Amino acid sequence: MNKIEPPNEESVRVPTRPVDVELDIDGGRKESVTIYLDTVSETHAGPETVAEALNRERAFLPVRSRETQETFLVRRSAIRRVADNHDPSKTLSHDENVGFVDLVRLELDSGESIEGTLATVLPPDRSRLSDFFNFTDAQFIAVEVIDGVNYVNRDYISVVWL
Repeated sequence: MNKIEPPNEESVRVPTRPVDVELDIDGGRKESVTIYLDTVSETHAGPETVAEALNRERAFLPVRSRETQETFLVRRSAIRRVADNHDPSKTLSHDENVGFVDLVRLELDSGESIEGTLATVLPPDRSRLSDFFNFTDAQFIAVEVIDGVNYVNRDYISVVWL
């Protein structure tokens, strides 16, 4: 009779793709971390994007400190901003139906401003930028900035300058 071996840790791991980002967490804490994205997206061909990982319905996001190599969980609603300083084409959504690109300046409740471009896909009956901010399901808004992409938690946005 053949003996069945239990699976080893490597054989049961879900493949992921590490991405280094900077987190601004409520209370002024900043962390350089690695987040782990799925190698396959649930909504499009190709790997999961940072925006998809941030906007998934889960309360906590697992991250690994780049400084200490410790793994910890961050409450998603406590994340004010995620800065991804990589090539935006590798981090933004793979949606080919981008309808509008607007230059915006987001003023956060901390007084900080983030200026960049915002790409939106909106239905014809809700095609204004205000419709995007009022009716999108996304908790994190992706703004392309000079050195990458900032994903801003909409709960910390005070003013959107057009």
